[in-house]
Amino acid sequence: MKIDFTKEEYRYLLDMVEIAEWVVNSHRTDPSDEIRGYSEVNQKILSYAKDMGFENLITYDKELGGYFATAEYEESEHMSYIEEFEDDVFWEALPHRLAVRDLVEQVGEKVYTEMEFEDRMSKLVELERFYCEELEDNGIDNLRFENLSKSDSPEFH
Repeated sequence: MKIDFTKEEYRYLLDMVEIAEWVVNSHRTDPSDEIRGYSEVNQKILSYAKDMGFENLITYDKELGGYFATAEYEESEHMSYIEEFEDDVFWEALPHRLAVRDLVEQVGEKVYTEMEFEDRMSKLVELERFYCEELEDNGIDNLRFENLSKSDSPEFH
């Protein structure tokens, strides 16, 4: 099978695979066999960057044996989509995680895991609503870690 791309279409493809690569790998510290196929396809697509006129965005590193984004590319528009996604995930996940923490704290882990689904969801939604309103009004300004002493936290002068 052969797929032909215009220069503009290849650029969109390049952005899409870089976004996907970020989602798959940005949180990993070591390469994993389970994602090897994704990495190989990513490298294959990046290998055409020079042919498509995008050598300013993707470069080949002989020492590392692979294709990588240049500093210019890392500052391009596709990164704003990644930042927007990460920001959205953070603000969606935070109230839910706080709600689960608080409900488990209130009723105990055993009761929480044995709760009827509807009952658990009802209580979580109520707690999430509380945290959503708080975060909407104040952002993270009121979040504090109670068990940290002043000596645990770094001070900057």
